[in-house]
Amino acid sequence: MKKTKLSLILSGLLIVTAVIVASCKKSSTTTTPTPAQDTNTTSTTDNNLAQQSAHDVTNIGSQGIENDNGSLSTYRLAGGGLVSPQSASVTVNIGARNMTVTFNNTPGPDGHVRNGTVFYDWSSSPSNVSWFRDAGLILKVSTPYNDYTVDGNNIKINKKTIRNLGAISGNYTWSDTSNITITKPGVTTPIQWQGNWTTTLLNTNNYPYNGTLYNGVYPNSTNGLTFIDWAHAIVSVSGNFSGTASDGETYTGNISSPLVLNLNCSPSGTKYVYVAGVLNFTPTGKATRTINYGSGTCDLTCVVSIGSFSVTLTL
Repeated sequence: MKKTKLSLILSGLLIVTAVIVASCKKSSTTTTPTPAQDTNTTSTTDNNLAQQSAHDVTNIGSQGIENDNGSLSTYRLAGGGLVSPQSASVTVNIGARNMTVTFNNTPGPDGHVRNGTVFYDWSSSPSNVSWFRDAGLILKVSTPYNDYTVDGNNIKINKKTIRNLGAISGNYTWSDTSNITITKPGVTTPIQWQGNWTTTLLNTNNYPYNGTLYNGVYPNSTNGLTFIDWAHAIVSVSGNFSGTASDGETYTGNISSPLVLNLNCSPSGTKYVYVAGVLNFTPTGKATRTINYGSGTCDLTCVVSIGSFSVTLTL
């Protein structure tokens, strides 16, 4: 969601009414202002930026490692996603089991401008593990030169480890522990964010969603192996997070209903958004903000609630 849009909507709904209290002993009345509605959205939007940035580098790595160890072919063929040959180069060292993705400050297929280097290393995985879909994968992600930016925001990955937990209830499942720092242009205080996630490929097998049957894997005709079809994946995310926003406000949060990212849904043509799930976000000493992405409809809306106040936003 966009900070400016959310701030304007909330600011326009400040409570400015007064309560008139009559005294039984005096003929005069006293006017007591009602406290202003809490409308500060800096920490909310900063968390959204950090959360998306953390998932962004995961998606890039998962596609690169899964698709023939570095081709990122499915996203290119699908005409969408994060990486194209024009926006980045991918170098895979199969022997050392690592991958370097170098962006060149050119807009990717999703419209975001990335620059700098992200490094992926799965050398600590068991020797028989090569793919993102393999149970036992341990993938460590870093920004070795601290030069990685997305739309001008510097993103430093302090620590990020992804583990493949195997097929749980028939679906590929990964844990993701991240600690990142984001410095926005012209802002002195960086965003600090930590998250612990569980990610599940809901359509590891045929999966009915809103009346359509999807399958998130496809056979590779070259070698007969079956790969994750990221261009048509339906992924759920659950877990918790905490952080410090660029205005110094601290917060915690959790996902009370798994967030669902449906890559078969792109209402704007390039933007992929959550289509279901509920995220709870609580700045220290303030009311919880609840963000409800709905129940699966392919649109660009969510409902943000703060106490008794709520508003529907277009992302």
